[in-house]
Amino acid sequence: MNQFIVIGATMLSVALAFLAVPLFRDRSRFGLITLGTVALVFVLGSAGLYWKVGNHAWNDAVPAAGVGAPHSIEEMVAKLEAKLAKNPGDVDGWLMLGRSYFVRNDFPKAAQAFEHAYTASKGQNVEAVVAYAEALTVTDQSALAGKAGALFETALQLDPANQKALWYGGMAHAAKGSFTVARTRWMTLLGQELPPDIKPMLADRIRELDKAVGKGSDPELDRLSPPGAAAAAPVRAAAAPAPVANAAGMTIHVHIELSSALKAKLPAGAPLFVLARDPTQPGPPFAAKRLSAAALPMDLDLSEQDAMMPGRTIKDAHQLLIVARFSASGQPQQASGDLFGQAAVSAGAKSVRIVIDQQVP
Repeated sequence: MNQFIVIGATMLSVALAFLAVPLFRDRSRFGLITLGTVALVFVLGSAGLYWKVGNHAWNDAVPAAGVGAPHSIEEMVAKLEAKLAKNPGDVDGWLMLGRSYFVRNDFPKAAQAFEHAYTASKGQNVEAVVAYAEALTVTDQSALAGKAGALFETALQLDPANQKALWYGGMAHAAKGSFTVARTRWMTLLGQELPPDIKPMLADRIRELDKAVGKGSDPELDRLSPPGAAAAAPVRAAAAPAPVANAAGMTIHVHIELSSALKAKLPAGAPLFVLARDPTQPGPPFAAKRLSAAALPMDLDLSEQDAMMPGRTIKDAHQLLIVARFSASGQPQQASGDLFGQAAVSAGAKSVRIVIDQQVP
């Protein structure tokens, strides 16, 4: 069963990380991709923590109901914290504790726990290095350009074939314009054993890097993912007709305007991000688009195909808040000077109107 846990963790790690990729279609969206891995941590947090401190007999056909066994994540966390207080050098224990904090969405504490694992292993445990880097990135997306990025580099020195380090390390370089390094790492990853659905998505990301540097088509990438297969639907600039059902499933038509009071404050060349969030469910958006040259007013559709990851589409949200934001920095994360507007979508609504009339202090 231990072997099963390791294999399952590896497969989920790769799959969930890569299925989050289709969020945006150029370099500035890379900082958000790491959020897709939160779903992985939710799975590993409870399973891994229970394996570490629970009383279940993994190799028995019938579960063992031990007396005094913990009955909740909180109890298991408390039990593990007590163990670590007596044995602070337990690398595996700190790793399990970090995952448990992720389960509770306490990302800063998760980063602290993974840092303990990293320190206890003297920076030589690849899993601790990568987990620490991931936690830092989820806590603060800008960390990918700093300490988290450096940790992923360390992980690659320890294990040049580490799949997660190759992915995130390539992502960090792509975000800062080092497309050649990013491509080399993702091509290395592409040559490894990956789930069938992942390779075409990774090929699309590599093709985007090639496009950015003016590189021609690559037969290997074209074989895995035919050019144009994942092309985005064009954005309509005229008045939109009533939305209709299509292959994308549930669709919300979004009409966006810019307040006349903010027209003079619009940064030249600022990309427009349109996101669908659920205030009751933290994590990555349920749908997202990035428009490089957006002239307002405009109309566009957010659909299930604009999801960051499977099982987290607009049809899965309990309620939706649609946000339209011009990014002054060009980056997906909100920053001072951004212009934005938002509107809640009522149940069953097919369209929404947003006026960008606010500015981030």
